[in-house]
Amino acid sequence: MADYRPLQPTASAFVGRDREMAELRAAFVEAISGHGRLVMLAGEPGIGKTRTARELCSYAEQHGAQAFWGWCYEQEGAPPYWPFVQPIRNYIDKVDTDQLEREMGLGAVDIADIVPELLKKLPDLVQRVDSAPEQSRFRLFDSVATFLTNASQTQPLVFTIDDLH
Repeated sequence: MADYRPLQPTASAFVGRDREMAELRAAFVEAISGHGRLVMLAGEPGIGKTRTARELCSYAEQHGAQAFWGWCYEQEGAPPYWPFVQPIRNYIDKVDTDQLEREMGLGAVDIADIVPELLKKLPDLVQRVDSAPEQSRFRLFDSVATFLTNASQTQPLVFTIDDLH
């Protein structure tokens, strides 16, 4: 199975994006000072958006943050919420059970609906009785947002979704 962490920057020099990287680093500094940020890298295919995002993740990790990396699959057949499943699955593998329980809280049962590997780490989760799809989706979104917020309390978090279009 593939590893869903951001790829390390390549050995080749990263040039021509000084202004963009300065802006991204400033956004990162602002975010770790308590002002969460959303940044979008947009442009034509092949101009270096993924590489720039990888460089930001590398910078963030060098400065004590954890980097979550998900990507959108352009072809048919991708599971729902795929850009979130990948990094959460990777995170589950690397943290201990107590930390995972604290960070996911009661929302763990909702997250387990899209990341069933969570049930191996937290086998005592009790599945919810089915409810209306809109309610289930809202609970899932709220549970993931709460988990990400909690996970960022112990270590700053950069969450990248590549190829979101």
